[in-house]
Amino acid sequence: MNRRIILATLMGLLLAAAVSAAAGTMDQFFDAGNKFYTDGAYDKAVVEYEKILATGYQSPELYFNLGNAYFRNGQLGKAIMNYVRAQRLDPRDDDIKANLRFARQFAIDKIEVTEETILLDYINRFFDYFSLKEITWMTFVLYLATAVVFLGGFIYKRIRMPVSVLIVLLAFLVATSLLTAVKINRDYAKRTGVILDQQAEVKNGPASDSKMQFLAHAGLTFTIEREESGYYLVNFANRLKGWIAKTAVAEI
Repeated sequence: MNRRIILATLMGLLLAAAVSAAAGTMDQFFDAGNKFYTDGAYDKAVVEYEKILATGYQSPELYFNLGNAYFRNGQLGKAIMNYVRAQRLDPRDDDIKANLRFARQFAIDKIEVTEETILLDYINRFFDYFSLKEITWMTFVLYLATAVVFLGGFIYKRIRMPVSVLIVLLAFLVATSLLTAVKINRDYAKRTGVILDQQAEVKNGPASDSKMQFLAHAGLTFTIEREESGYYLVNFANRLKGWIAKTAVAEI
């Protein structure tokens, strides 16, 4: 047998063994975390779940369980952070939505919504219905379908696809492409964060001696405009903005 074939086969077997071992290890961490959670040892459950995240693995189930453990452990900010991360991966899961909504009820700060933010909330619900993975796959499939139709019509000139079908395909392709762009901008390009400390000062400048505008509390989320000197310039849902120490928050 050719040496290259033998080497490639051995490398493939080693890779498969490594993947299998890694999967087994993650299953052990997950099972251990679940057992600790059931036993009420929430801090130990967090440790096991975080070990899985440290490997680079992500899933809505992992973030959901981690959010539950943090919530039970009294860390509201980290609980909300992980529920939001879980929802990005599985936006239609009722358990994730229910736990996120329940956790937010314990936040001290209640953002008053205006008619504009209510409208924005409905728009966000539309874009949140699909995960980025689902939208990307839909766009890819529609792109392939459109390409096949056009190439088929070009190669086999006798086959004429109705114009209405082409228009519908192109319309859906454009729509899913725009949806993908908006989804990436909202969930990944636009930086968001959550307050982890029980309370954090929101200042009028990026310095410790800057004047405090107001106090914000654990679980409150925001968008990040920029960072400077160890501070984030943040925007809250009610359009209030200010500088907050990076040590008091986490980026979602």
